[in-house]
Amino acid sequence: MQRIRAEHDPPAVGFHSGAGGAVSIAHHTHNEEFCMSIRRSSIVLLVVGLALIVAAGVIRFVALPSLTKLPADLSQGQKYEGTMSALNPQAFAANDLANLITPEMPITADRSLTVDATDGDTAIVTSNTAITLPDGSTQKDVHRYAVSRVDFAPVQLTDEQKQTLIPAADKATFEDHEGIAFSFPMGPSEDGNLLYDAVTRSGQAATYVDSGTLEGREVNNYEVNASGPIESPTVLAQFKDFPSQLPKAVVAGLLQAGIVPEASRATLQADLATLPDVLDLGFGSVNVAKLAVDKQFGAPLNVDQTQSMYVTVPVNGENVPVLPLSTVKLHTAPSEITGLAGDLSKNGMLLSVAGVWVPLGLVVVGLLFVAIAAVRWRKPVSVTPERKAEAAHV
Repeated sequence: MQRIRAEHDPPAVGFHSGAGGAVSIAHHTHNEEFCMSIRRSSIVLLVVGLALIVAAGVIRFVALPSLTKLPADLSQGQKYEGTMSALNPQAFAANDLANLITPEMPITADRSLTVDATDGDTAIVTSNTAITLPDGSTQKDVHRYAVSRVDFAPVQLTDEQKQTLIPAADKATFEDHEGIAFSFPMGPSEDGNLLYDAVTRSGQAATYVDSGTLEGREVNNYEVNASGPIESPTVLAQFKDFPSQLPKAVVAGLLQAGIVPEASRATLQADLATLPDVLDLGFGSVNVAKLAVDKQFGAPLNVDQTQSMYVTVPVNGENVPVLPLSTVKLHTAPSEITGLAGDLSKNGMLLSVAGVWVPLGLVVVGLLFVAIAAVRWRKPVSVTPERKAEAAHV
């Protein structure tokens, strides 16, 4: 049989035919023969080349996905600016319709997002919003969610996970949810997106409008226009002293004074006469929002939201808003948009390098090494008669 030797092995002893059936591939030229041997450097090049190709696959399909997951140590914030108007309780008690709704007051809001705990690809995220009013006082709104670290979708926790991941002191602010709680997934789709509204505790459809650019980033633009009954215990607690019923005459006075929301006026004017003299009250919310969402990362670059809460009365089976309780208008602060766009551009470049150029470079170099190893795989080695004689005595 043919014997293969490395470049730095002892000299080859040649090949010959004999009882063992070995086949000689030696090339005779006068008193020398030549045989082929494997270069040790070619083996090294082959191994290194294959290792580089494997490393490229590991980076692209193992390391890169881990880089795009929600970090276990996430802690970030965003600022919003806007206005707020609300029902004046004293004016309502005095039936002072002229001063029933306060003028719009400038407000700011700071929203922080932190990951409190993780379990594999599941994270417990806390959204903490502090609204600062003109008098310097603050209103806080805290919500905790279980989300996927991969696509930020809602995750249903088992009872055991709730016990281990959520401290007893935080359970009151944890809520199951549907839809997007804080960020779209990477490469967001145009259709089928729901945004979670903590006031109504419901997923509200985000309708795709168009695409564009914002601060140099490509974005998808979405709109939300949804309403529903208020389900948040924290919000409902603000209205615990509100009467459970109102005389129809009061609703008629609100309608006449132009306080009833414009969208409800036609319905009330048409059906007011048929309503009972005393009307049961409910509490509802209308949420209108415009969002510019980064096409690559799914992060909302700009949010422009108006959320209004109302007293509602039942009309033909529907809850119709009749009295504004509060209207909060917020939009992302311009400086935040610029800063976030810059961060996303840097992260996009890093992902491009890590996910495309580094693996591609490793594959190219690896294939080059493999090709060189293949070309240099064998080299001729001279076998003299003396060496053959030595081999015959071995």
